Amino acid sequence: MHYLVADIARTITLVPGDILFSGTPATSRTVYPGDIVEVEVEGLGTLSNHIVQGPTPIRSDVGAQPTESEEVISTAKGGDWEFRGIRTPSKDLYPSTIEEK
Repeated sequence: MHYLVADIARTITLVPGDILFSGTPATSRTVYPGDIVEVEVEGLGTLSNHIVQGPTPIRSDVGAQPTESEEVISTAKGGDWEFRGIRTPSKDLYPSTIEEK
């Protein structure tokens, strides 16, 4: 974990109290109604989330890996946020002007 912190600290100034979330653990699984997801921070407390069945089914593309579209690349590189929230960042739905490699 300390390698992750060192890598992040090369580009971002970290100060005491900063919290870094590194993503989904490799051993994770899909959550289902009735599951409880807990996140604990030593000395701070535990956050518990009870998973319930929602009124609307989740789309099949939720949780999918991002596509290499102009919108995604612009946002990932800290662009001017021109595309954020305007349209779905999917190269299948919207052609990109980025040259194919």
